[in-house]
Amino acid sequence: MRNLLKPLALVAPLLLAACGGGGGSGGESQQQYSIKLTASKAAVPVNLTSTLPGYPDVGDYYPYMSTLYIQANAGGNPIPNQEDGAFSCNITSGLDSGALYYLDGNDDHTVEVNYKGETIKVPGAYRNITLGSNAGGASFHIISHGIAGDVTVQCSVTDPRDNKVYSDRATVKVGGGSTATPATVTFTNQTQYLGSRDNLNNIPNSVVVQATVLNDNNQPISNSGNANLQVSIMPNAASDGAKLLAGGKTNSGSMQISTVNGIGQFSVASGPASGPLLLRLTVDRADNDLTNGIQEPITQYAVIPVINALASTALTIPESELALTAQNAAPFVHALMADGGVAPFIWSTNSALPAGLSLSSDGLISGTPNVKTPGDYNVVLNVRDANGATARNTLVLTVAGNLPDSPVAFTINGCTGSTASPCVISSVEVGSSYTYTFSATGDNVTWTLEGAPSWMQVFGQGTTGRIASGALLTCDEVGTYRMYVTAKNSANAVSREVTFRVTDTAGVCVKEE
Repeated sequence: MRNLLKPLALVAPLLLAACGGGGGSGGESQQQYSIKLTASKAAVPVNLTSTLPGYPDVGDYYPYMSTLYIQANAGGNPIPNQEDGAFSCNITSGLDSGALYYLDGNDDHTVEVNYKGETIKVPGAYRNITLGSNAGGASFHIISHGIAGDVTVQCSVTDPRDNKVYSDRATVKVGGGSTATPATVTFTNQTQYLGSRDNLNNIPNSVVVQATVLNDNNQPISNSGNANLQVSIMPNAASDGAKLLAGGKTNSGSMQISTVNGIGQFSVASGPASGPLLLRLTVDRADNDLTNGIQEPITQYAVIPVINALASTALTIPESELALTAQNAAPFVHALMADGGVAPFIWSTNSALPAGLSLSSDGLISGTPNVKTPGDYNVVLNVRDANGATARNTLVLTVAGNLPDSPVAFTINGCTGSTASPCVISSVEVGSSYTYTFSATGDNVTWTLEGAPSWMQVFGQGTTGRIASGALLTCDEVGTYRMYVTAKNSANAVSREVTFRVTDTAGVCVKEE
């Protein structure tokens, strides 16, 4: 067994680690005791991943730690050295489930835990600790956990000459950057599947669900005081008869609840049908308040499998899941269903889904299709159940409809004047052929002319519109011309009036008298 001095990730929002102070002796001053408690950092971020000092594979813990220092003097000199019991420290306010722990290497302050199949020793957690004095001082650590708030620590020392107690406090702010602007909402539940209401194996048919709302700093949002999380049961195979429960209320459609420290709790009860129960979680990024409407929705979907009985048949993907249709450029969501096996199911694919769509591990196909070529896409589906059984089949996912055309943006190089007057384009000398190219952005652009001379034609396609005479211009064509050029598609049409000249600067068309 290895004796590793490494802390376990405790289920406590605050952890304090104690260690000794420096060396020296305090002398025998008869002056009054005094004590000072200071923190190296007045604020630390919320430690959402619960990383702790030195624990294997959890990474750097220092951003979440502040060191607290105790110094006690008798007049201007340190109090006498004392091996243990000089200082008593505890959390006096803030986080109710805070814990103190030692990092002094003393086996009396460690506990044995199982880590990845191996027994190791880690510091034990305490509600109160006592520390010895060394040169009148001691130090310990405060390490934040997953809850924001202010935590106050108090340390005391007793003068043995008259038994008077002297105390001091220090406060550390955990998650000082927390705001009420949601950025993400995530979902966790306490079971991997539910039994249907009348299931044959007495499988629980309700579960407590927890949603966590985090801000842009990846910390829990602060309390808004109003309902700020909306939970909805989406219509699908297992939705009939399913219910939401929170705050003593029940609803079969949707309900709004308030989060506390970024966490919203509610319960889900299944109905008589089996299949994937699909939930939608929504928060409002605009103001973290749903009571005045949803202005900037942030949405997360969650799937809870509902089963009628423990599986006794082989895992398969039913035919009903092998043909789906999604509308191009329109939001799409579908929860896949497996037959047989033992829930929960893990879904995957090695195929490329149509652009804009994705498949989650819980079988949710969602997104907005965005493909230039509509049609059928073959997606090989893989599903694995809780026992490791697997099934595979091919889904034909049809994307219907074309993408909407991008609007036409038609400009003429060098034409900066008002659209109310003709734009002058290049002229041409008699005896030459005329050609000029216009350009535009957009999809499926077509070009037309109005008021053009009979010898002028449009030859361009798409974003390029080329006009040309097609033959050498004669003296009969000398003059000034005005016409309208139009570029259009299904989204819009843009027209500009242009003017150009056919010139005879060499005088070849002048008749002699």
